[in-house]
Amino acid sequence: MTSHEFNKLICQRIAQLRKERGITLEKLAYQSGISKGGLSEIERNMKEPRAFTILKICAGLNITMSEFFGFDELESFKESL
Repeated sequence: MTSHEFNKLICQRIAQLRKERGITLEKLAYQSGISKGGLSEIERNMKEPRAFTILKICAGLNITMSEFFGFDELESFKESL
């Protein structure tokens, strides 16, 4: 697995969590303090989110970083390293 594949997992996770909660891109942008365009680029894997950006997204989704990073695909990725 590569860093590009890791980034893709993270970007997909952001979109998944937002959609599961029924939050629009606009609402998450407002709640996280990140521009709508920036979030859209992240979700489409066009922009790599930094740790602070992920923290802001977690705050906007009202979840912890542990909750964000606690998903099966990430565990599988770690095992493949």
